[in-house]
Amino acid sequence: MTCARHLRAPLVGIVLLLTANCSNTPTYPKTHLAESLQDIFTNERLATSVRFLDHTLAVQLDYPNALSKHGTQFGIGPDFDEATRKVLTGIHRVLLSSDAAVRFYVLLLSDPKIPGAYLTIVRYMDDVRRANANMIDTPEMFARTVLELNFVGPERVTLEQYVPRDIQMEEFLSWQLARRIQSRLTEELEPSGTATVGRCGGVFENGEFAFTLDVTPKTLGTPLDEITIRKTFQASTNVIAKVLSNYHFDGFKGIRLIYPATGRNLVLPKTQLRTFL
Repeated sequence: MTCARHLRAPLVGIVLLLTANCSNTPTYPKTHLAESLQDIFTNERLATSVRFLDHTLAVQLDYPNALSKHGTQFGIGPDFDEATRKVLTGIHRVLLSSDAAVRFYVLLLSDPKIPGAYLTIVRYMDDVRRANANMIDTPEMFARTVLELNFVGPERVTLEQYVPRDIQMEEFLSWQLARRIQSRLTEELEPSGTATVGRCGGVFENGEFAFTLDVTPKTLGTPLDEITIRKTFQASTNVIAKVLSNYHFDGFKGIRLIYPATGRNLVLPKTQLRTFL
């Protein structure tokens, strides 16, 4: 179960401005990256496990009161800020002072009092460096952070299961874009009272980004009008074009927007996206 709206405010202050070591010798060599980070967490008395792949760092943290549960709804807990501050400070400290070519890091946060609930945070290290250099502001850094809160059942998830291989840029962008599209549609459609926006999904397959738009009419049994559907496609395409342009990412053939309620698809080749900037 996702509760993304409840995650916005506390994470605004998590962009940590840390300075990388300027010495030629890295403070945290690649060969001891996971061990060094685990030592830092152990000294902080954090219940963590660390997994380092070629270009992805994954950390699992179990922290009391980091999450909350109210009935069937899950959200952040009273100690969420403290938990993320401690673990992300350690991650940034090590990655910004290492010779390891880490492109992404993943934090899998759980709460021993709420087994089965997991909050995932995924970040692109170049975004972190840009934030440190004041090249992107805090709201944009938050928008570039992938956040996902899910309940997966009583069986404990391991890092090996959750992050079996390196994260690819295409995957990261599809996750980020799905969240940004959902946020934009919520802002544009819900205030008018004509539609409700649910969880939008994103995947990258065969050179194409595909996004499923979960938009339903407020009045049951009444389909969305054509103007609202067009507005939905237009707003989604604008988000995609802007984000891919900002990342200078062109390793794709096109995009597909899917509106399941009617089965309508909007397919655009890469070259046409420039008209939406």
